[in-house]
Amino acid sequence: MHYPFLVADPRSGLQYRLTDTGLAELSVAPKAPDWVPGRVIANTSDPVWADSLANAPIETISSVTAALEDLVLATPDLRVPEVDRLPESRAKRHLLALVCLWRALGDALPEGLAPVHHVINLPHGCFLTPTPVVEGSLDPLAPAAMAALYARLKNEFGSVPTAPCDRAAAVGSRLHALQSGVASQQIEAGPIDNSLAFHGLRDLAACADFAAAHARALIDAGTPAREIAVLRAGSPHQIARAFSAQGVPLSGLPADMPKRDVVGETALHLALAKRPPIPAMVLASLVLSPLMPWSAQTGRDLAETLMGGDFRGEILTANPAHKALWDDIRASASSLAQLRFLLDRICDQITEGERVRALLAVPPGEGSPDWEVILRGIQVMPPASPDPLRNLEGVSLWLAHESPWRPCRHLIVSDFTDGFYPTRPRANPMFLDSEISMIREATGLALRGRAESLAQGLAIFDHQLQATSGSVTFLTPWRDLSGARLQPSAGLSLVARSIHDIDEASDLITDLSRLAPSDWPIMHHHLPPLPTQLDLPEALDFPGQDLLSLRRTDDGTARPQSPSRLETLLVSPLAWLLAEVGAEDMSWSAEELNVMTKGNIAHDVFEHIFLKDQPVPDPETLAAAVPEAYDRALTRHAGYLRSSSWEMERRGLEREILGAALRWRDHLLALNAKIIGNEIWLAGEAHGIHLHGKADAILELPDGTLLVVDHKKSGTLGRRKRMEVAWDLQAGLYRDMISRPHRRENDGMDPLIGRKIAVAYHLMNDGGFLTSGLALSDGSPARDMGEAVSDSAVEKLVARLAELSTGRVVLNTSGDEGFFRKEAGFTPYALTDGSPLVTAFIRQVEVK
Repeated sequence: MHYPFLVADPRSGLQYRLTDTGLAELSVAPKAPDWVPGRVIANTSDPVWADSLANAPIETISSVTAALEDLVLATPDLRVPEVDRLPESRAKRHLLALVCLWRALGDALPEGLAPVHHVINLPHGCFLTPTPVVEGSLDPLAPAAMAALYARLKNEFGSVPTAPCDRAAAVGSRLHALQSGVASQQIEAGPIDNSLAFHGLRDLAACADFAAAHARALIDAGTPAREIAVLRAGSPHQIARAFSAQGVPLSGLPADMPKRDVVGETALHLALAKRPPIPAMVLASLVLSPLMPWSAQTGRDLAETLMGGDFRGEILTANPAHKALWDDIRASASSLAQLRFLLDRICDQITEGERVRALLAVPPGEGSPDWEVILRGIQVMPPASPDPLRNLEGVSLWLAHESPWRPCRHLIVSDFTDGFYPTRPRANPMFLDSEISMIREATGLALRGRAESLAQGLAIFDHQLQATSGSVTFLTPWRDLSGARLQPSAGLSLVARSIHDIDEASDLITDLSRLAPSDWPIMHHHLPPLPTQLDLPEALDFPGQDLLSLRRTDDGTARPQSPSRLETLLVSPLAWLLAEVGAEDMSWSAEELNVMTKGNIAHDVFEHIFLKDQPVPDPETLAAAVPEAYDRALTRHAGYLRSSSWEMERRGLEREILGAALRWRDHLLALNAKIIGNEIWLAGEAHGIHLHGKADAILELPDGTLLVVDHKKSGTLGRRKRMEVAWDLQAGLYRDMISRPHRRENDGMDPLIGRKIAVAYHLMNDGGFLTSGLALSDGSPARDMGEAVSDSAVEKLVARLAELSTGRVVLNTSGDEGFFRKEAGFTPYALTDGSPLVTAFIRQVEVK
């Protein structure tokens, strides 16, 4: 923890920011007891937050802990305050609850405050080294505990003046105009000059690279490294990497990079892996833990199979001990005794098993586990980082939420994004701003609310600009490292007030990703942007290679294609090729209830409630059968939906499926149809290639016609438009498989051979029923779209297949997505949601 003022080294005169570990060493402070309010909150729930704790334990513990730490910082002596002067009110009840929680924690204090408490009560003459404070360096908005520490050190060691330097920027410059107060009501506006620069780059890594290159350019031009500073808000990893690559030393980096609490994370994931339903991502995260006995590569491979839906762990079968450990991890624990037994076995097999076991405080006795209590007892500590190492000659590394620890001539803000500069204010999690004012008047406790947070954020931003005498370069990343879009800092609007003739503050930012490398302000920046347009060929050619035979069966013949694979080929031959060679996008994320998951669940339910050769169920039977089939489908496809946090989505999807089932019942009765096949595998030939696929339902109509039905978890409008413009494909391929079958023993296709065949789509969301090749009676709720629903799609498919047979993969163009959406009537998911490689190899063409 860094304290909000500077102290001076009596030998070198260096002025620096004191840290809790430095203060502890100087004062020979004893080891502080652990600060674990989460366990006390969970085990002695106060009525003030009891209901919140029951509904959202993790969030409640975090909020109450933050409120308690604010209270501790607001006390000048770090002792439990007396609050009896407050009138009876909500504020007093909440404050008393925090006071009782503090008392229950005994002598423990939040991280960084135990040395402060020790020093405040330490007699004079006990410090190892004199530690005078720097006059005027205390943050005027510092909490009472920090002000008390500043006063204690000043009382014994006195103060020294601020290190002499010319902090003010050149009079008349835009930076000088801002140094009177970035939020002041009157700021002199003028034309932009070289004291301020604004650049936009791809992401945080690119910003770090640019910052390092900019620092290197300044040093090469004669600026000492100590007169350059870099501001950052998040992890120092990217800054450390980039500056190391440029050979520029940094002053202020931690001795070691922040480290995760791997033991705590593993304990949490183990507990979650025993509490049903078990999210796949929990298991994937667990097998990636460094504490597991297998190699890191084995963990990555196993995690990929888990996120792909395969939980067998067959990759571990070569090592019986590892496979036994995986079986224990996957085994269910319905009782406390089973849970203790399995966790003991698991902890015996992993590194740091005893520490993991200590965090998994499973209570004694029998009965079912109380998962909320067990999970609340597991504390995962935030990433720990040691004190920074500072030197006189390196580039200064400043933190976004702190005042500068030494002045500079040139400042580079490496992540000028929303939420920082100024830091976004947060409301007090326990008190309204009006209650904070009442508490201050009655007790003198200066708790921090939204107004105080905003004032401090603005004050720190002011200090950062005022400590700079030459220039400030603001770097705005457009995306974070996971690809999510970022917005510029709110401070951009404040800074823009110093520049006239600006319509929008964002107009100040020069997007370097749109400039040629030769036009960049830092010419030797080692990561130039990709060219805006790659010189791509019309196609990738593999002469003499039949690309349709890349995947082969055991007997050497080409594996059959499925209707869904051929639809991908229709849209993007490159996306199809990547899938054929196993080079699809392997990224994974937390479970979500997307269209595919909904479709899988709905198909599963329909398969088990509309049975082959059985009468069409009546509405009462369906109302009873759907919940049972739905429950089993969740187990097979989306167990995470069983958790309480997904209750609204779970119930909503069940209602949707029941409604779709009732509408499908009406269609079956209207057609007087009999179900003769349900989720039946078909194999056949069409367009010169082998096909296979699973038909959702096959109906027999009174005249003997077969109707192959494809259930879609979507609406009618899009499918109807696609059929009208003859760009439908999948259902017709099922008809082809029955017309030209590849037979195998017991394939169940005997009743299908030699019959007249029509196809249909049942659109579950609104009950639409679109057929092709079926004569319908007047008044039928279905609509026949004619025989030509797939002519255009088949024509394009045949052309694609001919190209592949000669080893040619035609690349997509920038006009393809618009064509498929507007002309063909469907969303080309292979382009919009496919591999980034597909997007990277789209040829730019002029769209007419």
